[in-house]
Amino acid sequence: MVRPQDKKKISKLLKILIKHPEGLWLRQISKDTKIAPSTVHYYVNQTLSEIIENIGVKDKKGKYFGLRIIRLKPKIIENAEKGGLDNIFHFLKLSKKI
Repeated sequence: MVRPQDKKKISKLLKILIKHPEGLWLRQISKDTKIAPSTVHYYVNQTLSEIIENIGVKDKKGKYFGLRIIRLKPKIIENAEKGGLDNIFHFLKLSKKI
């Protein structure tokens, strides 16, 4: 079963990532948005995967371990500054992520 997409949670995640273009670690995003780490992980890996950059070390299976920095791609931040979150949501709809 596919999880329903919660636009309020996605908006919270996008706002905090726009506010911190250098990136944040997953637990800090969770703390700042008051969204459970597992939910942040889900949205970062599923819904927002095309507009997110992950910086960190992966194991042999391709999973991150240790510190993983999550940030929006620079062009996404530029688009958000020009047109707000609507531009990002429009892209996510076109890419069938929401």
